[in-house]
Amino acid sequence: MSLVYEKITNIIIDKLEQGIVPWHQPWTSAWPSRNLISQKPYRGINLLLLSDQKYELPYFLTFKQVKRLNGSVIKDEKAHLVVFYKWLERKDDDGNVVRNAEGKAVLVPMLKLYYVFNVGQCKDIASKHIPWQISREFNPIKEAEHITFGMPDRPEIIYNSNRACYIPREDKINMPARNSFKSNEELYSTLFHELCHSTGHVSRLNRKGVTRAAAFGSKVYSQEELIAEMGSAFLCGESGIENRTIDNSAAYIRGWLSKLKDDKRLLVFAAGAAQKACDFIIGRRQVETDNGSGN
Repeated sequence: MSLVYEKITNIIIDKLEQGIVPWHQPWTSAWPSRNLISQKPYRGINLLLLSDQKYELPYFLTFKQVKRLNGSVIKDEKAHLVVFYKWLERKDDDGNVVRNAEGKAVLVPMLKLYYVFNVGQCKDIASKHIPWQISREFNPIKEAEHITFGMPDRPEIIYNSNRACYIPREDKINMPARNSFKSNEELYSTLFHELCHSTGHVSRLNRKGVTRAAAFGSKVYSQEELIAEMGSAFLCGESGIENRTIDNSAAYIRGWLSKLKDDKRLLVFAAGAAQKACDFIIGRRQVETDNGSGN
């Protein structure tokens, strides 16, 4: 299992070393990467793994699926890694489910790697199998407002601070004055970051990075910040606005390179938690598996 985490993390580290911040890549809910057969969009860590692919169409297939459609992969094309992610009940040596002090089953993650090809890397797939983009009226700011004000159990948001922050003990978000932002896109990407923090409140998703005091720079603090950064990027994608809160400086990249090299599990768990935070904010039913294979 540790090798799986390491392989995934090394892909993201390679992107960061090239100056690419994967959770800063633009994608929209109208046209996200998805499996061609199932038509299910990729989520969580898979969004990051496929974030910088420059293909005309967003459809991906496993090698078996390419063959199923009577196609073939173009010579020398390289596959892209995606992950099937699922929580399983831990069992003891006798096959009994292990439970915690509260009587709940102890869950452990199961990761399985798959490799996929974009349809642009394939040939001889009949055009009838490949849908083309459907035009859609899309107002990013209205979408961002809809996400914000449609959040269930939304914390109070006050625009009278000199900095943006979430205060767990008061369950309140402080934001700078609206007119202090350079654009509405910057305002909402900042607000999305704080809304993601707020999902960690004990009354919502009960995340220890929010419910417990965490020292600046600690593992818990770093994971919570990465959850909020990724969550903001995912919500920017949902609304169609550009995520403008990410500092793309060399120092910023070096900081995350150091954290990811020290903890190979940080990235996968943060991406999963960010997806859960977004699902909560949008009011979408929690999805505990991400079948990267599309099977």
